[in-house]
Amino acid sequence: MLYDTVLLRTFAAVCDLGSFTKAARRVHLSQSAVSLQIKRLEDQVGSRLIARRARGILLTEHGEVLLSYARRILALHKEAEHRLSRDAAGVARLGVPEYFNLRALSSLIGQFSALYPEVQLQLKLGIGPDIAGLLEDGQLDMAIVSSEIGETNGVALCRERRVWAAGHAMRLSADIPAPLAVYPPNCRWRQVALEHLDRAGRAWTVVLQSAGTAGILAAVEAGIAITIFPEYALLTTGLKSIGTAEALPTLPDFEFVLRRNGRGSFATDHLAELIINRFQLSAALQTGNGTSYTEHSHILVSRPGESLRS
Repeated sequence: MLYDTVLLRTFAAVCDLGSFTKAARRVHLSQSAVSLQIKRLEDQVGSRLIARRARGILLTEHGEVLLSYARRILALHKEAEHRLSRDAAGVARLGVPEYFNLRALSSLIGQFSALYPEVQLQLKLGIGPDIAGLLEDGQLDMAIVSSEIGETNGVALCRERRVWAAGHAMRLSADIPAPLAVYPPNCRWRQVALEHLDRAGRAWTVVLQSAGTAGILAAVEAGIAITIFPEYALLTTGLKSIGTAEALPTLPDFEFVLRRNGRGSFATDHLAELIINRFQLSAALQTGNGTSYTEHSHILVSRPGESLRS
């Protein structure tokens, strides 16, 4: 005979509290429903389990035996439930462009790990086309990608500015070709830079091509090239913004968009929820006092559960 764990849980509550009335409150049932469940359990066992007394209850011999087994069965049931729910949490695979705000990224990782320590987070950094390709191939569950405003399907997270970035020692004359450090030809950021230079009639030359941000940063910091970066990157890289004085065209804004591959799970649903809510909180803060997402990163780190649980 397989005893119903619902009945065993009610039986254990009656035994623990010594009262049908108190047990009813614990298991969120009426007293009559508790009495009915105990009767059903006695029918399954085939003998009386509890004798009512004026002052509480008294377990029969069979009741004492069953209570011992009930506690072990319920403990194993709880252990199995916890183990399976933990394993079901699984893995969340997130792709992020290399030029994404690293402070914001570390904050997101810290928040998610604190809220869902049972989930294994796998992070992939790369240039936009590589991240998009991994998402389309099913090797990522979701990705934060940069996009021209309104051009990519997904949840728009925030709008950011592109700027021309140079090392502080760089002195660029308007009458010489702009020396560029850029990503490979399939990268939209390279295409944006060249398209706007050509449209403005500004001569340019590629002095360095790199598939990673580290290589581009090295060239710009060495003073041999300029590049385009998100404006917030200037705060963390120590670079300066240049523009009209060097005959460089104004660049269009872009947006970060959260895209998913369509397959949901405990892990991916909660990671997506945290990312979206965190950016929404940042937008609300920005609307409130005009400061930027980057400037609010420390606020969001200090209250990790607030954006999800408020």
